Amino acid sequence: MNRKKLSLGSMYAVIGLALLSSSLADPTRAAEQPFYAGKTIRLIAGFSPGGTVDIRARLFARYLPKFIPGNPSVIVQNMTGAGGQIAANYVFSVAKPDGLTLLHFPNSAIVNAYMEPATVQYDIRQIVILWVGADSWTAVTNPKVTQVRKAEELARTPVRLRVGGTGVTSMRSLRPKVALELFGVDHTWVTGYGGSADLLVAVERGEIHLFEDPQDGYKPNIQPREKEGTVAVLWQTGIMTSDESFKRSEVLPHVPTLGEILAKDKKTGPLWEAWKAAVAPQAFQYAIGLPPAVPAERFAILSRALEKMTQDPAFREEFQKALGEPPDALVGEPANRLVKDAVKKLLEDYQAGVQHLRKLAKK
Repeated sequence: MNRKKLSLGSMYAVIGLALLSSSLADPTRAAEQPFYAGKTIRLIAGFSPGGTVDIRARLFARYLPKFIPGNPSVIVQNMTGAGGQIAANYVFSVAKPDGLTLLHFPNSAIVNAYMEPATVQYDIRQIVILWVGADSWTAVTNPKVTQVRKAEELARTPVRLRVGGTGVTSMRSLRPKVALELFGVDHTWVTGYGGSADLLVAVERGEIHLFEDPQDGYKPNIQPREKEGTVAVLWQTGIMTSDESFKRSEVLPHVPTLGEILAKDKKTGPLWEAWKAAVAPQAFQYAIGLPPAVPAERFAILSRALEKMTQDPAFREEFQKALGEPPDALVGEPANRLVKDAVKKLLEDYQAGVQHLRKLAKK
């Protein structure tokens, strides 16, 4: 049987018709693939596995992919060192701004920009913030040693208070010291403790008399001891709002803020500015950020995905169980604007307070 050979043009026509027929039968083939389809997002965590930053990052990595068009993979990469600063320097000054590298970080990456600028390799005003969570911190004492159960009793304590902290530039170290200065209470500053567990043991032993602890440690660690009478909570930092008032945390609605307790005549001058500068970052205690100059459409895609994830019942339940607080957060442009406004205040409006904090750290 004779077979007619197709010309090259006829062959291309046949192939074209076949492709057209295929795309009509399956319209999704004709549509452009989402940017994140088939890609892998790296979520950098600047701390070791097992800590709260790592726990949150791994929760994000598990839940976020299903809310991003294209269902990319999300992997957690622990990049430790310098209290998270190595990871921040990498993401905000080295990583490509392509929307494929994110950083989950505590506010130290922002605080360091004005407390330890020599360690920071990026312009904090240019980073892009996707998601922020607030966190109020409590001042904890041992009432059996200090005979203090309320902040108003600090002036009558029979002991010279020893205030415990971690690093000298850490806000959890500086805030209780500033608070006692505002109260006019003589004290000694003892830093170098590893974290909450070490500080709690130290206050129970009487090595120190007062330290600051995050709200997520209240229910598992502080509240049981409070009921036993071995610790007392004196105040919380609260979350500073845009009008410079202090809002009680919903996790600690019964604990007053220092701003509520302190006498009106104390809330003025460089020392009060130092308190505001130390509390302002609590509005973004932990965050997810992107390198500067990331494309706007990818910022929008990730913002929508994080908003949906934050409202997902399964995510909220697991987050609450793992971290002891709800995953309530600001997402997208509201989060970005919150941090930008706070950074402006810290770099411009609160300079007297920032200078006081720097002097305390040097001492």
